[in-house]
Amino acid sequence: MIRKRMVLLSLLAASLAAAADDGYILRQNERTLEQIEAACSQMPPVCYSPSADRWDRLDRARERLAKGGTLRVVMLGDSIVNDTSRLAWDLVLTQRYPNCRIEKVTSVRGSTGCWWYKGPGRVQKFVLDHDPDLVVIGGISQRDDLASIRDVIGQIRDKSSPDFLLMSGAFGSVDPYDQQQWRRIIDPDHYSDYRQGLEGLAGELNAAFLDMEAHWAIYVRNSGKELDWFKRDPVHANERGEQILGRILANYLSLDPVIPAACDKETDPLVLAKLEQFQDWKFGFMVHWGIYSQWGCIESWPLVEVDTWARPDDLKAWTERDKDFARFSRDYVALNRTFDPQHFDPQAWAQAAKGAGMRYTVFTSKHHDGFCMFDTNRTTYRTTDPSCPFHTNPKADFVKEMTDAFREEGFGIGVYYSKSDWHHPGYWAPEWPHRDRNVNYDIKEHPDKWATFVDFTHGVVEELMSGYGPVEILWLDGGQVRPPSQDIDMPRLAAMARRHQPGLIVVDRTVGGRYENYLTPEQEVPDEPLPYVWETCMTMGDQWSYKPDDRYKSTRQLIHLLVNIVAKGGNFLLNVGPDAEGRLPEPALVRMREIGEWMAVNGSALYGTRPTPPYRIGDACLTKKGDTVYAIVLAAEGRDAPPQEIALPGIRAVQSARVLGTDAPVTWTIGEAGLVLHVPAVVRVSPPCRHAWSFELVAAKIAAD
Repeated sequence: MIRKRMVLLSLLAASLAAAADDGYILRQNERTLEQIEAACSQMPPVCYSPSADRWDRLDRARERLAKGGTLRVVMLGDSIVNDTSRLAWDLVLTQRYPNCRIEKVTSVRGSTGCWWYKGPGRVQKFVLDHDPDLVVIGGISQRDDLASIRDVIGQIRDKSSPDFLLMSGAFGSVDPYDQQQWRRIIDPDHYSDYRQGLEGLAGELNAAFLDMEAHWAIYVRNSGKELDWFKRDPVHANERGEQILGRILANYLSLDPVIPAACDKETDPLVLAKLEQFQDWKFGFMVHWGIYSQWGCIESWPLVEVDTWARPDDLKAWTERDKDFARFSRDYVALNRTFDPQHFDPQAWAQAAKGAGMRYTVFTSKHHDGFCMFDTNRTTYRTTDPSCPFHTNPKADFVKEMTDAFREEGFGIGVYYSKSDWHHPGYWAPEWPHRDRNVNYDIKEHPDKWATFVDFTHGVVEELMSGYGPVEILWLDGGQVRPPSQDIDMPRLAAMARRHQPGLIVVDRTVGGRYENYLTPEQEVPDEPLPYVWETCMTMGDQWSYKPDDRYKSTRQLIHLLVNIVAKGGNFLLNVGPDAEGRLPEPALVRMREIGEWMAVNGSALYGTRPTPPYRIGDACLTKKGDTVYAIVLAAEGRDAPPQEIALPGIRAVQSARVLGTDAPVTWTIGEAGLVLHVPAVVRVSPPCRHAWSFELVAAKIAAD
């Protein structure tokens, strides 16, 4: 503590001097380390963890931090750079690296960038006179002028050789909660020319690059706080906003960033952008298909001895074998030798799903039984091995056929993969009994055996991520495979997968933490909206895989589920199990066609929307896109047309209203309780669709807004 106070006092003793031309050279910190930490304790933690490769361009800074000595830093820019400096990030670094003394000079001028600093004598006065080891250039006032940044760096390098760090700006007029601005910040396909150019310039000039704007925006959105909570005026950060900027910079310049335990969630801007896209899709098509489809059983589950529920008395394959578990298991494992789905038509599946209004797919590449539905080199237990009669069919690589067909129709691609594998000897070792779903030996006593399974898992996932084109989602099942008892090194697996698929959404189901990028309530819809990205996965019938004479939910029920889920902020992943011949069951196709007819009318009330409180008013589920609210009125049982009047208490104003699928004007009144829509007779006599009707309310104001 004494050393820390001495460092602080020595820095506070430095002077504040006005420079020429209204620029300022600041040599002091406005806050003590205790004040900084007190403010930080009242905020959600800053979870930014930078990439290790940044040090390739920060040799001098790394050496001073690692070995000790004096690190002289000049921060050059506008008032936003001053806000970044004001947190006293240097005191944070000094606390982390007490052998390194940091001398920080903040050279600032309001609303100023390198277009001004390149002027005669200014680089000398604001940078070179301070003999820096590191020059940080940032702010929001560069006027997109990359040439001036290059000019300033060139002037500095003519006389000195410090490290350089280029930072994108933050705060100003940017609003991370605005969807268009958010996408521009984190989606590489929508980056501004300046953002792309700044990173390119850093690479060209061998400078480090910090996308401050992206990581600031991620923090603000994840904080749950209004943007104004972090601002002292319309442009600048207050002491809380300074915390964000300064902590991001401190982590960037830390050899080992201090990341709080609460930060165990995804921060990669590419993943977050993909999650935004995922939330736009709303409706997905799931497929459980494998050798189990021949028996119509509950996927792989009958192989687990203790799971007697998976071998009911109406399962013909079970009773035909006199309920002899050993015989049943042996014959199940041999189902690869009879799997020959000659009617498999992936294009027809993709067209049916597209016709239903689905936007993405998730399909089984391998279930728990270990049978691979693709051409893996890691096992012969696969569709393309000569042991499987289907191997001669040009469509034998199911994953290839599915990715090609669905991608052709514009779908996002999700690959289901079970982490558990009851066919691999490193999971269910044949020398010991395997009564339940877990690994059947003590991993601590047989680490080499477990290592073979981990190697197998990583190898197969790498084949899936590298051999089938762009993949958006890696959907991992088998939640019992998790640390500490069944650790397959998810950080390494996810990093490998994302090297092949940048921005990949990883869904390590039920495990939680950084590698469960969204949650997947199974066969249920939450009662209330959830404070994170989520997806209900649900069967159209009773069973995930094909079952003869399965009981399918009605079209009305499925549409109501979809609307209810979307209104609460979720996606709906609807599963169909193809039969052993590779055909989608006719009852499923009928429902998909009928859902598609409804979506053709009402899709704009779902796609790209976000939830809006109170989410539901009576029979109306609410969604929102921009300033437009959609009230989707669910039809009561037996009702084929909307009522004459629809009361939406809580909605206080609206600019215009219409029923999707019609041109008939909808009139309304605003009473004491709120909005009342008056549905025209022509709509009630000839409604645009069945099951639910969407009312588009432009510029709607809800009491909770």
